[in-house]
Amino acid sequence: MSTIKIELEPKGTEQLPLTDLIQLGERKLVEGQVAERASHSSLYRKRWQKARVDARAVQNRSELQSLPFASAADILEAQKRSPLRQFPCAKVWAWFATDTQGDTRKWIPYGKQDVLRYMGLLARLGRVIGVAEGDLFLAVAPMAPRVTNAMPYLWMYADVLETKQKLEFVVGSMFMLGRSNWPEFALRKQPTVLLSRPGDALTVVEHFAEAAGSPSAKPKEAFERLRMGIFFGEPLAPLKDDIRDAYGVEPFDCYLSAEFPSLSAECSAHDGLHVWLDVCIPEVTPREELAKEKAEPQYVPKAVFLHEAAPGLEGEHVLTTFGEALPLIRYRTGDLVRVISTEPCACGITHPRVAILGRV
Repeated sequence: MSTIKIELEPKGTEQLPLTDLIQLGERKLVEGQVAERASHSSLYRKRWQKARVDARAVQNRSELQSLPFASAADILEAQKRSPLRQFPCAKVWAWFATDTQGDTRKWIPYGKQDVLRYMGLLARLGRVIGVAEGDLFLAVAPMAPRVTNAMPYLWMYADVLETKQKLEFVVGSMFMLGRSNWPEFALRKQPTVLLSRPGDALTVVEHFAEAAGSPSAKPKEAFERLRMGIFFGEPLAPLKDDIRDAYGVEPFDCYLSAEFPSLSAECSAHDGLHVWLDVCIPEVTPREELAKEKAEPQYVPKAVFLHEAAPGLEGEHVLTTFGEALPLIRYRTGDLVRVISTEPCACGITHPRVAILGRV
């Protein structure tokens, strides 16, 4: 029986010099034949043929910027107009859906290496924020079939295979809130880490109070061991003070999306989210360029690589990923970011930092 190994960069990758990280990302782009593999997907094939794109000619990040942007609208169009079997570029292990509803919900394929990479990033997240041996997680899961529903289970496997911290997970579902006793069970288990969307964490406050038998009780009074919270799915900043008041935890922000396993994370310095340059090539399309595009629909906005962006620059987050089932090429996330810094962080991590401001 073959041994399954999660995809995890060697220890020390988080502290590599910025120039080395840039070269690492470019090497993965070229050696992984990312653009050429992507050209086989219905997401890119016709659009690139029309634009006369030669995917095999992409040999560095500068040439990458000659390729057209991709967007959520392009994904939806490709999935509606072409057979779904033409959408992935490799064998699919799982399909995950985005948060949007109805006809705007996108289904994203993950290959084996995508799943293993995601597990590796969960292990990295734990290392960056200081998850300790024996920590007990309360994971509040949104409604399926989002990738965040799989997060606690994949983190369990990552711990078994890689970190071996003997973590324990209690998974509560927002879908079952009010129809299950999981808030009461969570109180009995006394978790040390909360894993949740910020809005969901505040929604369940009254349910924890009811489970504690005290309508006015705050979770921080009932959860005696809870020390940190990991929050995803929406910007943490607007709700950070409310969460601190309710739970009394040190909150950590993280950014992930169903479209790509990148999982940017806030560290102990709490000065922006680190965008991992070993799993993607990030760009920023400045606000000024977005404004030109809005005024002139035929205008193609220009983007700058994140590592070249000046602190304070705001714009749309654009990512190229090295995915197995579906590499995303210059994907416009629709999320607005502010560049915090490309200098090494106080925590020692050298990957650039951004703040997530919300949707474009």
